[in-house]
Amino acid sequence: MQCTDTRPTQARAIRPTVVLNSIDEAVGFLRTLSIAEHTEPLIDVMEAADEPEMERRAWQAFETFACAMRLPVRLGA
Repeated sequence: MQCTDTRPTQARAIRPTVVLNSIDEAVGFLRTLSIAEHTEPLIDVMEAADEPEMERRAWQAFETFACAMRLPVRLGA
């Protein structure tokens, strides 16, 4: 998966699919993972996204992390 889309995503990590519609929801999702301690640098970047380009890049970073960690991620509708 190429991680360039900025639409809200759906992620499933050994549980039902979770629809992520905002950066805050994605941060909350990351904090629920068993590997949460390793996501803090990513969370910091996502929480600092305060303009559209930074938000786009934060979503891209989230998708890249999800791909790298083999979290099942699908783009939302």
